[in-house]
Amino acid sequence: MLRLLLILVLLGAALAYYAEQVGLGVGYPPFVPMVYWKYNGEQKYNLRVTGVNAAVKVKLDGQLNDGALELSLLQGGRQVGQARRYKGRFNDIALFYVNPGLYTVRFRLQDAKGYVRMDWVGTRFEY
Repeated sequence: MLRLLLILVLLGAALAYYAEQVGLGVGYPPFVPMVYWKYNGEQKYNLRVTGVNAAVKVKLDGQLNDGALELSLLQGGRQVGQARRYKGRFNDIALFYVNPGLYTVRFRLQDAKGYVRMDWVGTRFEY
């Protein structure tokens, strides 16, 4: 039992050292919240939008003790609308009105330390 405890402590110390030196992001959005530890990076998710009056809706809820999160919507590599930047504690729904087509939701993180719940959907309003 003591040997197992020692192995778990060593694995935890190695993981903490790795997170401090390189950065770590764990989770699977939109189903599981992302946990970040000194993470720098970019995540992109493709989304097809249809409908007459279409929109992309992104829900963000989280707390970043350090660093920042930037949300932007891209179409063909070009930014659509205004990019949004989040720090500290936040709970926001970003709504981008768009034309039908293929879009990319991009989350860019800089020295992020904390957690974020992300969810995005292409809505359509046909009437």
